[in-house]
Amino acid sequence: NFFIQPSIEETVDVREVVKFGLSIGGIPAYAYLGDITESVTGDKKAEEFEDAYLDELVAFLAEIGFPAITYMPPRNTKAQMERLQQLCQKHNLMEISGVDINSSRQSFNCPELLEPEALHLVDSAWALVAHEKLVNHNPDWGLFSPASPVANLPLKGRIELYSNLGRKMDPFNPKTVVELAQKAFG
Repeated sequence: NFFIQPSIEETVDVREVVKFGLSIGGIPAYAYLGDITESVTGDKKAEEFEDAYLDELVAFLAEIGFPAITYMPPRNTKAQMERLQQLCQKHNLMEISGVDINSSRQSFNCPELLEPEALHLVDSAWALVAHEKLVNHNPDWGLFSPASPVANLPLKGRIELYSNLGRKMDPFNPKTVVELAQKAFG
C-alpha cells in the first residue's frame, strides 16, 4: 500500500466543482465529520477533523457557494450537531443527513434521525426526493436554482415546500410530483 499526494495541477479548485454541481442541478454538500473524542458508535478512534476551525470553515463554504452541509447523527454528538445546525442557519445552508447504507446486510433503521434535534433532516430528505424529480423535469425547478418559481422563498420555506411535494407524490408514479409542483408554483 502506498499513497501519492496529488499535486495542485491534478486537483480541481473546489469553487469550480461547486459551480459545476449547481449548473447541472446538483446540490453540492460539504461532508462534516466532526472531531472524535469518544466514539458515539463505539467503533471510531479519537481523531481531530474540523471542529477547531468550524466557524471559519462554514463561513468559507457559504462564501464559495456550497448550498448544503451533510452530517451523520449516529456519528456526531448532540453538541456537535447543535453547533453545526446553528452555523448552517447563520449561513443559510441546507442540512442533509449523511447517514447512508453501504451494504444489503446493513439495517435501514436509524433511530437518531427520529430525535427532535434531527427530525428536520427527514424533511430535507423528502425535499431532495422532490428536487431530484423536479430538476430532471425542468432544471429551473431545482431547489437552489435562481430561476426557480419559488427562488424568492427563504431556504426553510423552499425545503418545507419541496418536502411536502416529495411526501405527496405517488411513489409508484414519481412523475406526479411535477403536477403537484405546477399547482404549488402557481
